[in-house]
Formats: sequence, structure tokens, C-alpha cells
Amino acid sequence: MRWSLATAAWRTGTLASAEFTLFYKPLPHIALSSRFYHTTRVCERSGAKARKHREKALKTKEKTAKLPDFGQKFEIGSKGSKSGFREQSGTVRLTTAALEWPLDADIDEKFAAKVRQQRLSTFCNSKDARRRCAYFGITDEQFTHWSGEFSKAVLNEKVERMKPKALVHLLVRNRLQGLDNYIVNQFFAFLESEAPHVITDLKYLREITDLRYPQEWAPSARTAKRKVIMHVGPTNSGKTYHALQRLKESRIGFYCSPLRLLAYEVFNRMSTAGISCSLITGEERLYPDYDTQPVKPVGYTADQIPISQVISCTIEMLPPNAVDVAVIDEIQMISDRQRGWAWTNALLSVNALELHLCGEPSAVPLVKRICAILDEKVEVREYKRLGELEVSSKSLEGKWENIQKGDCVVTFSRKNIYDIKKTIESATKMKCAVIYGGLPPESRVRQAELFNDPNSGYDVLVASDAVGMGINLSIKRMVFTALSKFDGDVVRPISVSQTRQIGGRAGRFSSGNEIGTVVAMESSDVDKLTKSMNTIPPELDAAGIKPTTAMIEMFSHQFPRVPFSQLWGMFRDICNVEDHYFLCSFDDQEEVAKVIEKLPLSVSERYQLIYSPVNAKDEIMKHCLLQYARAIAYKQECLVAKVIQLPEKPPKNRDDIKVLESWHRGITLYMWLAYHFMSIFPQLPQAASIKEECENAIQNGLIGLRTSADTKQVSNDSKDIRKALGLI
Repeated sequence: MRWSLATAAWRTGTLASAEFTLFYKPLPHIALSSRFYHTTRVCERSGAKARKHREKALKTKEKTAKLPDFGQKFEIGSKGSKSGFREQSGTVRLTTAALEWPLDADIDEKFAAKVRQQRLSTFCNSKDARRRCAYFGITDEQFTHWSGEFSKAVLNEKVERMKPKALVHLLVRNRLQGLDNYIVNQFFAFLESEAPHVITDLKYLREITDLRYPQEWAPSARTAKRKVIMHVGPTNSGKTYHALQRLKESRIGFYCSPLRLLAYEVFNRMSTAGISCSLITGEERLYPDYDTQPVKPVGYTADQIPISQVISCTIEMLPPNAVDVAVIDEIQMISDRQRGWAWTNALLSVNALELHLCGEPSAVPLVKRICAILDEKVEVREYKRLGELEVSSKSLEGKWENIQKGDCVVTFSRKNIYDIKKTIESATKMKCAVIYGGLPPESRVRQAELFNDPNSGYDVLVASDAVGMGINLSIKRMVFTALSKFDGDVVRPISVSQTRQIGGRAGRFSSGNEIGTVVAMESSDVDKLTKSMNTIPPELDAAGIKPTTAMIEMFSHQFPRVPFSQLWGMFRDICNVEDHYFLCSFDDQEEVAKVIEKLPLSVSERYQLIYSPVNAKDEIMKHCLLQYARAIAYKQECLVAKVIQLPEKPPKNRDDIKVLESWHRGITLYMWLAYHFMSIFPQLPQAASIKEECENAIQNGLIGLRTSADTKQVSNDSKDIRKALGLI
């Protein structure tokens, strides 16, 4: 019997009282004088004797730890070091320069073995790993002994899930930080089999964090006889078009999009075609006006509310109702390290007679494996690009005057966008529109309209990687200013999938037949670009998942005095995940949890807030989040004008625009919360009005930047260009 919350919910449809009592039974080691808290205090806040013992143990480990021997340069990490690895002073780590990160398609078992050996050494010496293990009652002595035993077992290839072959896809997907977290998780799995006595009730903790059977979380979908059809092909191949055609023919159905812009585009397309269509996103709801529009509902609810033929929604707002046809776009994002859980949830829980999945061919094997578990067959329909796409054998030689009308210049650093815009406008006298992830969706649409309109005067687009998905753009030539970026750990090449998706946007969308061109700004990137564009992306190996509210609530009851923000990391470290799945990153959720930690919120309220559209690193958003969370905690009505304070003066430079972007996100969060806590956030129309005012101010600011002296011009010299872009 697998005592997991998922199994109980699937078998009974809800949690029976007896099961509820069993699941929420406090662990023996959580008593007032528990070993857990005693050990934590010893490790974190002990006296001089304990500190001296710990420091001696660490020094001993540093002296005796073997450095990975595979011809790479190593250094002892120090505070403030610019090395890509974030470890405490005194730990052994590999410098960014020493280990050149390969293209994702080139990451193989040999590379994985090298990285594994290095990170195991770091793990054994890591103060962070010791602290995380201490949360579960593991002493310094126990960690020193068992981490050594674990490392030996791994290097002797006795731990199946730590073999190089098993780590290749993890490094492609999550890179170093993901590997470090995975090592800690596998250490706990090792303890469960080899030393269960080290942690009291370790087996029980692993059972209540069991995520191996997510297909059991959606019992209604398991009763449906679904026909699964995959539409796969490159960008501009018509795969989504064919799926939408089937959606139009259905009696009732829905479309799930990765972006609000795409959901809105399908909403408009369906409405124009005379189909009753509703739009549902986190912060917006639009319904057909049956009195003025030439559309009719397909039926009515028990409360006489009209039912639309089609619902166009963002993937996180997946409708629970049964339909004839469901379309899920960009299915390859099922392996996204942060949002992949939403696609997995959709694949497993959609109750539809026909389920159409659109995306890259790399997702086919993974979807087939998951559907085989569900006893479902998958039909694959492949599409070829409608127009030709060529990769230029010559670069622009680092000269901005070589930029042409219809070009889209891509940079992977947002801070460079305005500098490049100014430089191009000075060198060519052509005006540039801009698109990047931090820009509100409505502003992106306006900038795209300026670029697509041949008479607007905006002939060039400067964009971040956000251009790879979403708005239709009339791009003749895609110009890559770089093919690598710093991801927080190392400087790594842009993935094959991302390069191909961005490059594939070249070629006019209106006809689909004009030849699109992909070109590198620098000569040194020509071969790299050609290789990426001609390489098949690696197959996806696992789908992202996240714990449910009930799972987190159950886990929190085992550690009643542990801060909620700390619980997320503890859950990640000890949970049990099956090979077809991986736990999505908790980094953003932990940051949000820290911001709202001291407020008297329920676990359910905290869970909703940490998965709301918020960036806790943005100070303005943090201010808004605190105000909103305080209103929820104390059940007080929150008026949008008391929180949102837009600047009175129009934006004059990039910093002013950035401030408005932050306030826009704060308004969007209010609107999102208004659909989850209606009585507390009652001013949805007022928020929408302020949001529009903010969008107008941003648009005017972007237009005014052309004459602003705030943006610096990037030199035409190739070396200066690369230095300004942070590439050297």
C-alpha cells in the first residue's frame, strides 16, 4: 500500500477522516524537546565547543577532499568571487573559465561524469548541504560519514539515478543548480535504503512527499477515452493552425496558451470567425456579448449563464469541464524548469474526447511514454516549414550600419536593448521598436504593430528572447548579437531549441512563403549559429510537476515551527519523484514565501500567493505583495489606489520606464487576486483603468526614448560592441 495523498484522493475522491488523521499525525521527533530542533540549534546556534568541533571537521574535509582529476583548473572559492558557482568560503569549486559549458546537444555522459565528480566534492564540503540536512536532524558527524559513503557509491556507479547517463538530461534542463539540488535529494534517497535510522521516520516523510504517480491526481480524466494527437514541426509550419481548425469544428472545446498574448489572439480569431469564444487569463475575463455580436451560446448552465463554444485561456487557467476538443500549445514547455508543471497538469487532467498537442518534435517520445502509462495511444502529425529559411554564411562584421529594414536584432541581456536601439538609430537613421519580457503584453503588441506597419517609420525591431514566442511579426532577417548568456551559474550557449525557435521567426508571417534569413552579428558566431540551426534539439526526458496545496499542508504539519519559506526547500530535498517527472524549481516561490512569512496566513493562502504572478526581487512588486497579503491576512478590503502610486511625471528615460513596468506588474497582481479573493479586492474596473493609464505612459516613454540622451551609443568597433554587451 502506497500511503500517499495522491493515492488516497484517487481511490476515494476525497480524503476520508481516518486517512486525514493518519496523514496529519505529527512525527515523534517534532515534540518540544525534539531531536530535530536540538540538532538544528547545535548546528546553527551552538556554543563555542560545538562551533570548534564543526570548524575542525570542515578543515579536515578540506584537506583530505580529493580534487576532481580530469585536466581542469580548480580554485578555492572565496567570498565575492566571480566564479559561476555560489558556495561558501573554503569550498572547492570549478571556475567558469575552467569548465566551458557545451551546447545542450553536445552534453554527453563524459561531460556529465566530470561535472558529477566536481559537484560531489562540493556537496561533501558544502555548509549549505550540512544545514539542509540538519533541518531533518542529521548531525555534522553523521553528514561527514554518510556523505562520504554516498559519494563512494555514486562514483562506483552503484546509485542508478546518479549515473552519468541519468544526469545528461538534467544538466541540459536545469544545469548546475539543478544538479546540486538533485544530489541532496538523492542523498536522502540513499539514506532511506542504506541508513534509515539516521532520520526519525524517514520512510514516512518520503511517503507523504511521494510525487511518483501524478496521473492519479486527475481521476476524472482517467475515465475518459481520449484520442491524443500531436502536431509537431518547426516555427511557421502551420501545426497550431491545423489544431485550431479542428477546434472550430467542435461542439465545445478550449485552447491553452503559454502566453496571454496568444490566448488573446485566438480569442480574437474565433470571435471574428463568428464563433462564441470566452477569454480566461489570470487577470482578465472576456465573454461574448450575445446581444450585439452575431454569435450564439452552445447552451446554458443551471444558473442560466451562457456557455461559449470555445474558451481561450492561459495554461495555468485550464478549465476543469469536459469538452469535445482541447488544444494545448507549445507542449515542449512541459520540460520547462519553472512552468513545466502547468503543461504536465494539462496533459494528465484534460477531460476531452480529442486532445491536440502542438509543439516541437523533441516532445514526442516523452508524451508517448506518459500516455503509455495512461493506456493511451498517440497519433503524430508532422509538418514542414511553409517558407524557406536560410542561415547566412557571412556575419554583419560587427557593424551596426549593416542593419536593414525588416531586421530583428536579438540580445539576451535586457539592459542592452535600449543601448542597441540608440546605436542603430544613430548609425542607420531608422527607428527601432523594442520587445522584451519585462514589457507589459499590451505594450509589446503596440510595439509589434509599429514594426509590422510598413508606414509607421519603425523599420527595425530590437528584442530579447521573448520574441521567440507569441506575437506575429513581419521579420525578414533575424540578427543574433550573441549565442550565449550568463544563467546565474555559468556562461552557457543558448539552447538549440531556443536558437531554432527564435531564428524560425524570420520570414513574413502574412504569406509564409518569403525566404527568411538568420545571421550573426559577429564573424566568430557564424559557425555556432549554423550548427545550432542545423542541429536537432535533444529529446525531452521528463515533465515538470509541483506539489498540491494539500501535500504542502500535510508536510507543514510535520514541522509546525519551521518557517513556511524553509518548508519548500525541505520538501524539494526529501520528496520522491519518478523518472518520467522532475520537480519544478522552487526558487521564486521561496522568495515570495520569505516576503509574506510573518503574516498570519493559512497554508492555502500562502500557496496561492507564492504561485501568483509576482517577482519578489522587484522592490515595487514586493511593496504591492506585502500590502495585498496583509489585506488577505486580516480580511480587510484593499483599494487599488491606496497601493498603486503611478509617477505624476511622464517617463523620460529607461529607469522611468522600468518603474512603470514594475507598477504595471503590481496592478496585474491586484487583478489576478481579484479573481481569487473577490471580497478583498473589489476594484477590478478601477484597476483596469489604472493599468491602461500605465500602458499609455510606457508606450509614450518608449517613443520618446529616441531623442533621449539617457541611452548610450554602442561603438561600431567589434571589440567595443562585444564588451558593451557583456560578452568579453
